[in-house]
Amino acid sequence: MAQDTVYLQGDVDAIKSYVFEASSLPQIRGGSQRLVECEKRVQGYVEEHGGETIYCSGGGFLFEVPADKAEEIKRRIERIYLNHTLVATVTVVYEEAPAAPPPAPNIADGWASRLVKAHQESQRAGEFARRVAFLAARLREAKQQKQAAPFIEAFPFGKRCDICGKRVAEEEVLYPEEIKRVCVVCHQRHETGRKERKVWFDRFAKALNLQVQREAPQDLDELIKSARRPYLAFFYADGNNIGGLLQQVKNKQEFEALSYGLRKGTKRALFEALWEVCRPALEREQVWPFEILNIGGDDVTLLIQAGYAWDVAIAFLERFERYVREEVEGCIGYWPDAWPEKITASVGIAVADVKHPVRYLEALATDLLKKAKAKVKAHRTSAINFLWLPNAIAVTKSEAITEQYKLDDFHLTVRPFTLQQAQKMQTVVDVLASWPRSLRHRWGEALEKGRWAALSQTLYDLARRRSGEHREKVEKFIDALEDLAATFRAEREDETPIYLWWPTEENGRRIWKTPLLDALELAELRAMRPDIQEEGD
Repeated sequence: MAQDTVYLQGDVDAIKSYVFEASSLPQIRGGSQRLVECEKRVQGYVEEHGGETIYCSGGGFLFEVPADKAEEIKRRIERIYLNHTLVATVTVVYEEAPAAPPPAPNIADGWASRLVKAHQESQRAGEFARRVAFLAARLREAKQQKQAAPFIEAFPFGKRCDICGKRVAEEEVLYPEEIKRVCVVCHQRHETGRKERKVWFDRFAKALNLQVQREAPQDLDELIKSARRPYLAFFYADGNNIGGLLQQVKNKQEFEALSYGLRKGTKRALFEALWEVCRPALEREQVWPFEILNIGGDDVTLLIQAGYAWDVAIAFLERFERYVREEVEGCIGYWPDAWPEKITASVGIAVADVKHPVRYLEALATDLLKKAKAKVKAHRTSAINFLWLPNAIAVTKSEAITEQYKLDDFHLTVRPFTLQQAQKMQTVVDVLASWPRSLRHRWGEALEKGRWAALSQTLYDLARRRSGEHREKVEKFIDALEDLAATFRAEREDETPIYLWWPTEENGRRIWKTPLLDALELAELRAMRPDIQEEGD
């Protein structure tokens, strides 16, 4: 090959299957940390052998390496992941031939013309973007063609691991209440999770210059111990259309700046959001109410007490949109004209009992995130989606639950929310969370009976409260609900209040929607926080 250096790209296979194989917090924490250790080893090895890091985070990496060492480096990276985790693999590709030349102009109409149009974005961005785009396509192809996977033999007469139930138990580990026999993979994750209990909290405290000394939760039960009810939220955030943005990067410097800006901006936004929302708990409780599992570029996974998740999501997205741009401009001194005015993100939040398998929560949060991203395409803004499972249901797709909110010609929810809508919703939730739980339940039951029953019950209760000492809160609630509804209906057809129900057209049918059940569920979750004061029934 004529080039002295080539680009080498890789991505870890089935990260979530490895990290969330078990619902034990030490296992999850240990699995995530071992993958981070692999990244550090890979980066060190590549740089020792003459390579340069363009980005390496979140299970993915891009290096510029000497062409004559590319195959050797590829094989070594594959061994690093397999040797350090025993079961996790990585797909690695590198440029073996020059990227295809730009297509000829004036191609006749047809499939060839469509392919040219699909190629135009990377072509306009320049040679670097074109090379990276081709390499990313090769990486996807290589992942699809993989046929072999690591195999650890399990004899039929051997005792299975008490954690994963897949492999033969070989070691014993001490859990808070019992001794468990575990396989070599789970033992490895457990030991790493036990040793690295405070790694993310220490980074969090150092980044914000906090003099706060708190203990890491030993397990998920301890993580939610200070909450009023034992519900856990899986928080999953990811940047919007980052792949499309990468096609507009003109050179390696802009690529490095974008990677740096996403990594630093995401971390800064999350740390500040957690401190703003969880500060009362961090100052009062001995065990922090969240567990950061990973921050990889624009990707965030977090376990947190259910009552804090919604507020953290809003605070995170507000800062993410601002900080990523600040970090990029600080790195290269400008904001590229071809890029959008701001980089946005989406959040999916799945809530269930702390005993619910975490792998189901993760899958559900991923599905909710996809729904939020779908809304982003229409509104070009950050978005949030959530789902609460009050009862244990083994579902990984949100439709299994959300379809139950659609009753005849009226829908009880309007999720997902744009960031603007979520900010409006926050005021509604603040008021509802301080009102009696019995009132929230009464309104929820009335919603299932239809539009008029819900409207009558709601207005009756508001009228009763308006005449007493709660008049100010009632006025605030009505104004906030009206402001929220206005974000869904740009124009009002008449003077009828629209703060509870409004009509939309779906598939030729008139459908009535309300955000009230969304608000009631979020208020119920928020009231689980120990710092929220509810009125008595």
